[in-house]
Amino acid sequence: HTRRPDAMTATAEPKEIRLSDYAPFPYAYDEVTLNFALDGEYATVTAMSVITPIEGRDRTRGLVLNGKMPFFELLGARVNGETLPADRYSIEADGDDTLMIIKDTPDVRFELEITTKFKPQDNTELSGLYKSSGTFCTQCEAEGFRSITFYPDRPDVMSVFTTKITADKAKYPVLLSNGNLIDSGDAANGAHFATWKDPWRKPCYLFALVAGDLAVVEDTFTTMSGREVALKIYAQAKNIDRCDFAMASLKRAMKWDEDRFGLEYDLDLFNIVAVDDFNMGAMENKSLNIFNSRLVLASEESATDATFERIEGVIGHEYFHNYTGNRVTCRDWFQLSLKEGLTVFRDHEFTSDLHSRAVKRIADVRYLRAAQFAEDASPLAHPVRPEAYQKIDNFYTLTVYEKGSELIRMYSTLLGKDGFRKGMDLYFQRHDGQAVTTEDFFQAMSDANSTNIEKLKRWYSQAGTPALNAEGTYDAVAKTYALTLTQTLPQTNDVKGAADKKLPQLIPVAVGLLGEDGKDMVLDGDIKCEGDAEATLDETKTTAVCRLTEFKQTFTFTNITSKPVPSVLRGFSAPVKLTMTPELTTDELLFLLANDSDEFNRWEAAQKIATSILIRLCKKHNDDKALKIEDVDVTSDPSWAKYSAACRGIVKDATANVLDRAWVEEALNFPGPSQLIQDLAPGVNPVNTYRVCKAFARAFAKESRVELEAALATCDAEAAGLAYDVDGPQVSRRALRGYAIRMLGSIGGDDVSSSIASAYSSAKNMTDTVSALTGLCGHDDSSAAKKKAFDDFLNKWKDDNNVSCTWLRMVASDAGKGGANAIDEMKRLMASDVYDAKNPNKFYSLIGGFAGGNIEGFHAADGSGYEFVADVLLQTDAINPQASSRMASPFTKWRLYDENRQNLMKAQLERLLAQKLSPNLFEIISKAIKG
Repeated sequence: HTRRPDAMTATAEPKEIRLSDYAPFPYAYDEVTLNFALDGEYATVTAMSVITPIEGRDRTRGLVLNGKMPFFELLGARVNGETLPADRYSIEADGDDTLMIIKDTPDVRFELEITTKFKPQDNTELSGLYKSSGTFCTQCEAEGFRSITFYPDRPDVMSVFTTKITADKAKYPVLLSNGNLIDSGDAANGAHFATWKDPWRKPCYLFALVAGDLAVVEDTFTTMSGREVALKIYAQAKNIDRCDFAMASLKRAMKWDEDRFGLEYDLDLFNIVAVDDFNMGAMENKSLNIFNSRLVLASEESATDATFERIEGVIGHEYFHNYTGNRVTCRDWFQLSLKEGLTVFRDHEFTSDLHSRAVKRIADVRYLRAAQFAEDASPLAHPVRPEAYQKIDNFYTLTVYEKGSELIRMYSTLLGKDGFRKGMDLYFQRHDGQAVTTEDFFQAMSDANSTNIEKLKRWYSQAGTPALNAEGTYDAVAKTYALTLTQTLPQTNDVKGAADKKLPQLIPVAVGLLGEDGKDMVLDGDIKCEGDAEATLDETKTTAVCRLTEFKQTFTFTNITSKPVPSVLRGFSAPVKLTMTPELTTDELLFLLANDSDEFNRWEAAQKIATSILIRLCKKHNDDKALKIEDVDVTSDPSWAKYSAACRGIVKDATANVLDRAWVEEALNFPGPSQLIQDLAPGVNPVNTYRVCKAFARAFAKESRVELEAALATCDAEAAGLAYDVDGPQVSRRALRGYAIRMLGSIGGDDVSSSIASAYSSAKNMTDTVSALTGLCGHDDSSAAKKKAFDDFLNKWKDDNNVSCTWLRMVASDAGKGGANAIDEMKRLMASDVYDAKNPNKFYSLIGGFAGGNIEGFHAADGSGYEFVADVLLQTDAINPQASSRMASPFTKWRLYDENRQNLMKAQLERLLAQKLSPNLFEIISKAIKG
């Protein structure tokens, strides 16, 4: 039983998995009993499965099980208690994994026992069972269970799991797994055991185990039917005092899911465990959520307001998976967005209901445009439901999550809140306990409502971001406003990416019309729709959702008594790139900024004016010779004066607290290089795009210095004597204060540096601390004060695994500023005691902070930044392929840039491809270079 598969060369083309090849598994796993014996060096796992062949399914090949040899050793296999002879099974290579194929299985129900042995501490990939800071823990999604034992590692094989864990009692007093604790006690030689049973059927990717010396915070939640649920959050003892906010967030999530969707927790215990070494953010294992500690641990001293909100959202996200992912799961991994896109939508709604809906929507769309739209425009573009993949780990993407969430939001927009709830109720009624597809979700939504949404399905299978043009024409005689909507679908590099083969998608376009008085017109006349298009009105009859179903259709609003200013795509009702014909003038956009009742489109108006100015500046400065962009280059733009005046007015209103301060911080958070690069591509000089953005912010800060300093002084006066809280008013105040400090920091000068350094010294919470550090990074004049502050921050937090990541990300983004050599600085940081290449958080913070946040360093004209990151990818790939493949994302955008940088990035892609890469990194690099 120690045979090993033939080794596969890492540079061989990995096998492609295709949706069209899906076949149901021919065996049912009725029960699974796992016995883990954890000693100081090895884990020995005995898996006993009760299996029933499924009549009518093809069993010609035998029982095919996934594993990972030689990582684990196969100690034995038995069928119905008898040792499986060597001629009854084979061990075969399957890419970087292994298959065990058992031939001539019984035709009736039988038992299969498999025993494996391995060293969890050697599992640097952090997939399967591994050790984190002395604690045993698991991460089995997507294909980690195969690193534990041979098993059908696919989501459509569901079973009831019973798990017994035996380990040293002194070293590992806490033993956890899924479900309910049914037995525990002492064992021989100072060990103890715990046995857990999960009564709910689940796929193996939801299996979880934790064994360690952990402290715990406990609470209870009473469900809507009156059941009391025990809640426990485990963490290292030194961090346990930072778990209270996560516990409160969990209780809010449980209550919200009952109120919004009628979904009640279904066990008597819910556990969360925080670990430092984790590839992902968190994992929704049934009743035992395992979290990256950065998304659990929080206090006012250690976490920013943004981190608090992120923790609340992710706690909610993983809890919401209990139904959308666990009770109803995916048939295959091509359906990943079925659980992830839906649950992202649910966590966005959770945050929106608890806080500012407008601010949350703006933040989500800003992220979508900067990151997911870029993915859609890259060689790695793929549909929400991909047609093929080589490594499923590479498809935990922004498209699957964020665009998938936008697709779910379109269901809600089209069906209304009540109609969407009816569809969700029917979905759970039909499919509870099943592994299903996106078609099943669509059918439940469609059957629960009488409206035709058939063409919405096309969003699942067609890649790329649609372009939407809205052309408006007013007829004063007829008193009509005709809005012609045209959708264009882009060419993409995926299996079905040909533009001329793509079909029109159902796009909900929310439209309002503003009158001369700045108020919404009441749309009480008929809306005439072309073809099978429809339009529905909200309760106030001021917003119409126009359902575009063809490539081009016209919607004619009647009884429009004066020429309106259109407010199109309210609430960002669809994930598209919108253009207007004719383009709205600066005056019209300022009118919307001042008057639109839709807070998203008010923000959008400010963004559009800023974007138009920035694009004009970028076109003037698109070579490496333009080392400095003067203030006059910005302020001489024809739209600048009116725009700057309007924004200064917004700062004044925020200071007076007559506007939502958090919305103001978003409204005046100008478009960044990522968005501009997409708008200007190809042939973009990213360094000068970054410099244009810096110059734009500096020019505004100089003109607005009086208003910004007044805002800062007002915020400080309001905060005096207040106890810290993460409630809305305080968070909004700190957001405005942070904005003022960041903007003032861009001005430079000893007086500004001294003022911000003082703000750092007096900061009493992490939000204000990070705002001051960011402000000190805004201008080279602050280099001395910046160094002193960053050294102080490091000295205070160097031993904290999470807060030190904040420092790593910020110094990586700042490396090379003020004349230093960025690569030399990065190498020194990598060699420091703070950095740990095996810890994903620190890797993502330092290397991601450089590749994603240090545009001048990463995109240096000599290619040194590209070479440095490529070298790090190779080093990391040997340790953790998932981490290396995720960090390769910046290289996939190489075609966006100027010719020199294209050549330099392509050279690094070719160099990488010539090395022995993991299948994870190989897939990303090979697709990027072909695109």
